[in-house]
Amino acid sequence: MIQVVSKGKTLLVDGPASVNLLSGETEILGAKFREGEKIVIRDGKRLPLEVIETATFHMILGEKASFNEMKGTTIPLSWEKAFKEMASQERPVTVMVIGGVDSGKTSFCVYVANRALRNGWKPGVIDGDLGQSDIGPPSTIGFSRVTKPIKDLFELQAENVLFVGVTTPSQAIKKVVEGLTATKINALQSDLNLLIINTDGWVEGEEAARYKVQLAEKIAPNQVVGIQQTNELTPIMTLLMKKTRAIAVKSPKVILKRSREKRKTLRELSYKKYLKEARLRAFSLNQIRVQETLRETYRVLSTEQMKEMEKGLLVALQDAEGNFLGIGVLCGVHPKRGILQIYTPVDRNVSNICVGQMKLDKEGKETGLSPVFEQSTRIISNQNLRNKN
Repeated sequence: MIQVVSKGKTLLVDGPASVNLLSGETEILGAKFREGEKIVIRDGKRLPLEVIETATFHMILGEKASFNEMKGTTIPLSWEKAFKEMASQERPVTVMVIGGVDSGKTSFCVYVANRALRNGWKPGVIDGDLGQSDIGPPSTIGFSRVTKPIKDLFELQAENVLFVGVTTPSQAIKKVVEGLTATKINALQSDLNLLIINTDGWVEGEEAARYKVQLAEKIAPNQVVGIQQTNELTPIMTLLMKKTRAIAVKSPKVILKRSREKRKTLRELSYKKYLKEARLRAFSLNQIRVQETLRETYRVLSTEQMKEMEKGLLVALQDAEGNFLGIGVLCGVHPKRGILQIYTPVDRNVSNICVGQMKLDKEGKETGLSPVFEQSTRIISNQNLRNKN
């Protein structure tokens, strides 16, 4: 369908959809959308196409996709103020972004990266939102430099990925804090002068506040930006302001609110992206190092107990230096043959296999959480107790 939008308006498009700009001048989160260019908007995502000069669009809308026009821009004035404050600081600048679920954190990161590029900066983004990771698969921390304007973090190809193995930070606070800190140190060794660190949406409650403060202390950003709709971040921001420069900005009024099921769908699209061209591969247990927790589990559980527990476990494959090579789905363990069967696109240089807590099928759809760690911990603990006695 053809849609003509007047100057000074914004076209909001909810995916799945594709949009082609036939004529006019348009921006998306600070990036120029040029004539003849086409963008694909994922299911569960909303993009604002801000019309600078009257524009004509050709749109193809998928099932449940929609669009709407509104006057003016969707970018809050406070975002511009926050960017100017970043620009006033000595480079390199590290910015940590916090906010609740569906507050606009990812859009803010895209906007800041695009604005930085237009000002001649060299930005990069670390995506620490485990459950809704756009750089790297879910359950990971991903980093990428931004060398050209982007409309979605999902466009970026991860340059460095750290596997955490869970999609909820509360289950692995220490690992997330250490992982983000290490990723920041490595990122700043590249040719960057602005590093944007996106975090997860866990902000409610005392434990969440302690976690975010601990994260800020370890990362030591030049500035923290808190995105909020009303004053929901006040407890966290009050604590952060005592330790670092922190500024609160508004969440866009037109932000898309997604259900738990829709967020799950987005994760599954990401899994599918990283399982592209995967096939069943066999790895020798004599030639690779498997996470110790899993080895201990196989030692204390019978083969029958493991048959169902092992199927579908999300795993990460690494080289000898611990560099991330890709993800896979554990399909079988054969101790007598000394073989692990993994559905993965990775076929070489594998030295380490780390095991996550999510379970997937070969299509990248989540089938639940693994009971392996809970059961193995209980069994190992009971055995240790008996040994002591």
